[in-house]
Amino acid sequence: MRKNTRILFILISSMNLRLAVTAVTPLFTAIQVSRHLSSGTTALLVTIPLLCFALGAIVAPKLIQTVGSWRLLFWVNVTLIVANLVRPFTTTSLLLGTILIGLAIALLNILIPTLIVGNTTNASRLTSYYSVIMNIVAASGTVIAIPLATIWGWPAVLSSFALPAVIAVLVGFKSAATPVIAPHQATHQNLLTTLKHDRPVRLLALFMGLQSLIFYSLLAWLPAIFQSLGASAAMAGNLLAVFQFVGVPAALVLNVLTNRHHTLLILLSGYLGGMLGLLGGAIGWWLSAILLGFTCSLVFTTALTMIATSSRTPSTIANRSAIAQSLGYLLAAGGPLVFGQLHDLFDNWQVTCWLITFLMVVTVLVGFRIPSNN
Repeated sequence: MRKNTRILFILISSMNLRLAVTAVTPLFTAIQVSRHLSSGTTALLVTIPLLCFALGAIVAPKLIQTVGSWRLLFWVNVTLIVANLVRPFTTTSLLLGTILIGLAIALLNILIPTLIVGNTTNASRLTSYYSVIMNIVAASGTVIAIPLATIWGWPAVLSSFALPAVIAVLVGFKSAATPVIAPHQATHQNLLTTLKHDRPVRLLALFMGLQSLIFYSLLAWLPAIFQSLGASAAMAGNLLAVFQFVGVPAALVLNVLTNRHHTLLILLSGYLGGMLGLLGGAIGWWLSAILLGFTCSLVFTTALTMIATSSRTPSTIANRSAIAQSLGYLLAAGGPLVFGQLHDLFDNWQVTCWLITFLMVVTVLVGFRIPSNN
């Protein structure tokens, strides 16, 4: 494939990174009623992918080495097509399809940063571009899911999440015939060996995990927090939509911010300002949604950029990305559950908000410790 086609293949594939996970949440009520599911079972549609992100990241480097990056990217998109199309049929296919989607996205999480390093001289810029695309598609899907479901029904909407993968397959069709060139074995380490001896990867994993835990916890409970402060259900839903949409331009900020320390200070200010905004009444809630959404998107892009620029060797990037995302998403998966339990225990959201604020500060402090190009 030509360079422009390869980059287009990467960017279109990035459209799948959140869509089928986050855009399903507005359809929870319709799915529950139609399939007679409990709230716990329905929540698995978000929890399962996070656990799959952790599991799939472990096997990604070996698959990349065995199958080849471009060929694997092609077949991951094929898997996403199948999983999204069959997911609505039955309760069993709903869960199995969600598992396949989670594993496929887990591979994309590793593949895309690895391919970026090998196919561009400006990893930071291309990382911000694919993060923007990911956020636009995910936020748009969340907003239009219910209006489309009233017209087509929720099964058709779930199946339509296969569309980006279909486009990616059409663009990357030639990649399936690309010969597999095995990397030099000396450049690859066992993941456990990397985790044991590579200090930067442990910091990357902690940074990735903490920022993911904060994002998915806010995604799950921010509407409830707003309602506990006096917002209506409709207003809380609108605030959540703002929280997701303001993340779109945030990913482009890294093209302007070239100093990592300045970026981390902006992240700290955004985190703390967003949490303080919760105390400011209606105006403060909107400010909070904007600041938290912007910061959560910026910190995610920062985490991806830190991984993509942590080495000049694609194999090292693949290993570090696998470990950071595997341990990171494993940590993040427990966030919504733990904070929900804290609410039930104390019968308020104050303890949860204080703990999230503390974790925000810790996240930024960890970021300051991460070296670059090591």
